[in-house]
Formats: sequence, C-alpha cells, structure tokens
Amino acid sequence: MAEASRNETMQMLDAVPLFNGLTKRQLVAVAKLVDHVHFETGSVLVKEMDVGRRLIIVRAGTAAVTRRGVRTGPTTRGEEVITRRLATVGPGDVVGELSILDGQPTSASVVAETPMEALVLYRTRFNQLLRSTPQLYPRLIVGLVGRIRDIDRRVADVG
Repeated sequence: MAEASRNETMQMLDAVPLFNGLTKRQLVAVAKLVDHVHFETGSVLVKEMDVGRRLIIVRAGTAAVTRRGVRTGPTTRGEEVITRRLATVGPGDVVGELSILDGQPTSASVVAETPMEALVLYRTRFNQLLRSTPQLYPRLIVGLVGRIRDIDRRVADVG
C-alpha cells in the first residue's frame, strides 16, 4: 500500500477520537509529526511490560492484542504461563496511547497478524504536541473514559 497523502493522513487522524474535532491547522500540525510505517506479519508493535514509546494508528491490516497470565488448578502441575487473546485491532484503531501518556509499562502485547500500514507518533513528538495544543487534553480524558467503559462492559459480560 502506498504512503498516504497529507490529506488522507489528516482524514485518518480526524477519524480517531483523540484528534477528532481539531481545527484544520491543528490536524496539519499533527500530520507533520506522524511517520508512515510498514509492519510485516509477526512484527511486535507493542511488547507487554515495556514502556511505550509510540502511539500507533492502524491504517491497514490487523494485529492481535494479547496478555500473559498464570493458570493454576487441579489440571495443571503448579503454575502454567498462558497467553490470552484480548482483542483484534484493525484500521482506525489506536494502540500504545496509555503508556505514552503515563510512562508506565504496557499492559498487553500487539503483534501484526497481517502486513500492516500505520501512522506512528513517537512519545517525544506527542509530548511536543500536547504542549503546543492544550485542546487535546479534554479529548484524552474522553478517550480514556471510553476505554475504561469498554473494559467495564467486557468484564460485566464475562462475569
């Protein structure tokens, strides 16, 4: 897939809740900061327990979101480390944003299941963007609340 034009990049950014509603001038500023990156099948976009260094917006392709855990019980001898699939992400989805916000280790791994095209915003550029565009803060809060509500729904469906 060819690299997106500046206009396509701005349209994609505008579709992401974090950037939706920014002025054209603000979207241009964000578009100048993102890199267009190709990931091969099997590439690790985010590694669980690493401190995230980038926010990734999927343009094309899919990736698996997984988390490691430990299973104990009568059918296991001691503890068994397992990997649980949490979700599949695809075009328009964002990964890595929580860790670049708080500097804490990531809570899951994200691995490309297909070749992928993505927009990548690195932490240093993201922090530069926040300093220059304080209008992003309310959007960050709304985005984080949405993530929390989604997790809450998933837990309620399981339990």
